[in-house]
Amino acid sequence: MLVYQQVRPEPLITVNAATGQILDMSGEHKPDLPEIPDDTDEDDGDNPCRESQKRGLYFYFAVALLGCLVLLVVFVNIPLIQASAGATMTRTSWQLQSYANASGGMQPATGPNITARFSGDSRITGFAGCNDYIATYTTENYAISISPSATTRNTCGEPGMMALETLYLQDLDNSTEFRVTQTALKLYDRTGKPLLLFVPG
Repeated sequence: MLVYQQVRPEPLITVNAATGQILDMSGEHKPDLPEIPDDTDEDDGDNPCRESQKRGLYFYFAVALLGCLVLLVVFVNIPLIQASAGATMTRTSWQLQSYANASGGMQPATGPNITARFSGDSRITGFAGCNDYIATYTTENYAISISPSATTRNTCGEPGMMALETLYLQDLDNSTEFRVTQTALKLYDRTGKPLLLFVPG
């Protein structure tokens, strides 16, 4: 005797991709699947943290840009400043304020005014304390080369002035570098030791 048992097929489940709803073959509505929130649709303008991060990035970018501009201005202007230093030296007459004495220290100049005038035709003229003098010079950037000075042959009656004149002319001849502003002219030897300090006279 044969016994037949009816096998009921399992219903097929169909998911509606547009709505996320589950439908079986009979078309009955099943509860919706929980939807995962999509963060990509969030309005970034309403997120204060992201706004703060954006402002921070803009600030650091502006600081970096400003730093680059400052460096550019500095490195472009340095050669121009150096090239014009020699011309700046010729725009005024200079009076000695202090000089390197025999021991190498800077000493205030006393007595008659010792002067120097750097002309645009590469000559130095002035008064050395007892005699007038003349020399020639050349400059390149902050380097200076001064020829030995020629002086008049006057004797100096004031005690110590001949020695001061000798030291001054030696310091002038030994100068190899200079720095100049509107208010001071400084001459240095090859080791960087200051030799002469002038002020506008």
